[in-house]
Amino acid sequence: MNYLKYLAPIGRCAKPLLRSYTSPAANLLKVPKVELKDGKLRYLLIMVYMHGDTKNGKTVVRGWNTDSHDGIYDKNVRAMEKLGLCTKCLGGGVIENNEGAKKMKIHGRCKTFGAANHYKTKDILLSSSKYKDFSITVKKEK
Repeated sequence: MNYLKYLAPIGRCAKPLLRSYTSPAANLLKVPKVELKDGKLRYLLIMVYMHGDTKNGKTVVRGWNTDSHDGIYDKNVRAMEKLGLCTKCLGGGVIENNEGAKKMKIHGRCKTFGAANHYKTKDILLSSSKYKDFSITVKKEK
């Protein structure tokens, strides 16, 4: 039993090393499906995947109150590259997010990346635990 007190420091050193080493596949699972702020936002629908494996990618929604969709995409590209992941923008638009009333309205298009599939965006939002009880409407474009 005395030898355990000598092994305990080794465990304390090894755990942080094991936690810091993660594969791109594990990182892909950790990427949140939705990151939105409250209010009227520009948003992007982004495919996140491991290099060369777009078939097993994950589609995520990112929206912030910003002047351009490019800023949202650039910030996400940098964050995903740190995790060893690749991204592809699937389009964008506008989300009017009223968290107090639990309502959202999705519409518009992005000049740089084109229009996102707003119905796919709606499905992703409703599948997240935070927005599953929201009333989400998609405005049809002409």
